[in-house]
This record gives sequence, C-alpha cells and structure tokens, in this order.
Amino acid sequence: MAVIYAFQDPGGRWHGDPDAPLLDPADDPGRGILTYQPVPGTPEAASPFTGQRLIVLYGVTDLETGPVSYQLDTGGRFLATWHIHTLLASPMGATPVPAPCDTPPDPLPAPCLESAFTENGRRYILTGTRCGNGQLTLELTISSERGDIQGELCGAVPADGLAPLARLLDAASRTLTTPASVPPPRQGSGWVSADCARLAARFRQERDFTVLAAEFGCSRGAIHDELARQGLIRTPGSDRATPASKPLSDVMQQRRQIHRNSHARWSDEEERQLARRCADGILIPELSNEFGRSEQAIESRLLKIGAVGPAADEARLNAL
Repeated sequence: MAVIYAFQDPGGRWHGDPDAPLLDPADDPGRGILTYQPVPGTPEAASPFTGQRLIVLYGVTDLETGPVSYQLDTGGRFLATWHIHTLLASPMGATPVPAPCDTPPDPLPAPCLESAFTENGRRYILTGTRCGNGQLTLELTISSERGDIQGELCGAVPADGLAPLARLLDAASRTLTTPASVPPPRQGSGWVSADCARLAARFRQERDFTVLAAEFGCSRGAIHDELARQGLIRTPGSDRATPASKPLSDVMQQRRQIHRNSHARWSDEEERQLARRCADGILIPELSNEFGRSEQAIESRLLKIGAVGPAADEARLNAL
C-alpha cells in the first residue's frame, strides 16, 4: 500500500524520510500537493505546518504506517507513516516522547472478521471487531492496486443486523448501478411483461416490500397492486349485494360517534385501499383513524384479505 513518507515545506526543506527506498526499485516516487488544514481548536492546529502547501512523496515502503490518511489537493487519499503523522500533528513538529508507564496498555481487541478480495483493479478489505456491548464495528476500505484509498466506510451495527444490511446493499447496488438496463416500472401501464415476470420470480425469493420497491424503483403500494394483479397475493373484495338500509340502534349510534364507520360493510375499494396503505407501512392506530373503524376491526380485516406489511404482521401476532 502506498503511503506518504516525506514532504517539502514552502521554504524548500524536506521532512520525514525522503531517501527511504521503495520496495519496488522500478517504481518512481509519487508526488502531490497537500494543504495541511487540521480541525481548528485541536492540538494539531498548533502545528507549524498548518495552512501550508506541502509537496509530498508517496510510494510503497516498509516504514510503519500511521493511523491517519490525508486527502491531497491533486487527488488521491493516502495513509502517512508514523514519522510524517507526528511531524504534522505535533505543535513543535517533532515526535512526542511517551511518558513511562508501569502498567502495560490493554491490548486492542482482535478482529473477529477479516475478508478481502480484488476485482476490476480495486482492493476491497472488510474488517469487523466485536465491541463490549455486543455490536460489531465494521471498516470497509477500497483502494487501487497501488494502494491509493478510493473509499472508506465505517460504523457499528448489531450482530444480527448484518443479513438485513447485506440485502439492502444488494438491492441498492442493483438499483443504482443498472438504471439503463432495468428501467424503473410505474403503476398501471408502466409495468412491462419482462418486469412483471422478474417481479414474480423475486417475490418468491424476497417477501420484503421495502427491498422490492427499492429494487424496482417504485412504491410499496405499486408492488402490492402488481402482485395482486398477477394473483400472487389475494385481491381483497368480492361482489356482494348491498343490504337495505335500516335505522341504527342507540348502541350503534354511540359506537359511530367514536368510529364513524363502525360495523359498516367494507367495500371492495376500501379493502384495496386498506391493503395498499398496509403495504406502504402504515400502522394499525393510523389505519383505525383513517378508515373510521376500531383497531380490532382493522386487524380482523387485514387478516381476512391477506394484507402484507407491518400492520398485518402485528395483527397475526395478536391473533396467536
């Protein structure tokens, strides 16, 4: 991996290890411009090199690599050697001498996950470390074959959150990287036969409407409507005769003061709308207010029409 191992200040003086041999003698040192701009108010801001435009040398050496990477004005991001890091970060531009300590420091936690591969000229390295609270700290680095850092991703996730995260990244990859080959379908006539067939196949593998909506570039309601049209999920409603109206009892009038549609017959359109709203992620209390019916009535109807979504999942749990 290429690292910054020396730099020249505006006065022409070299710092670091400008004569350090490169591991491959055939390689020439890389050169770039770095404007050193540490965060104001930090100890590094007192460095004598703050605000200066420095000429840096970088290449693959056997010098020890420091913890900080630097973005060059001329492009590219590189780690620096410990020597360079201490020269830039120290207020006096010199390596700080650590205070003696009788108690050895606690060892850093060993990574529990290390994986790497090279594809299309890029090196992908994933490292995972288990934290004390049970979470995993993940670090993903993408670099060129010469070691130039092209991308970094770091964060903590629960151990059981890796599989859902992988599915979301997979869906995002297919959505963002293939817009030309897979045009996003729309409701109604926007669904072409190839997309309909692909949706049916994907639905047999993936039941999460959020993932499918991201993959096909439409709303979860549009996914529900197309699956219902194909008969892969139950289409709510059926032809029913409308009963003759009769006066409401006193008890029913009181109930309808609380829920305006209490005990009213569900129409086909209401059931279709309920299924769409459920697929869009609307929860039972909101559905109760929207449709003017009790939460128990909403749960019962969601189960009857075979709706899909968080509210339907909750209704199934409550029915157990």
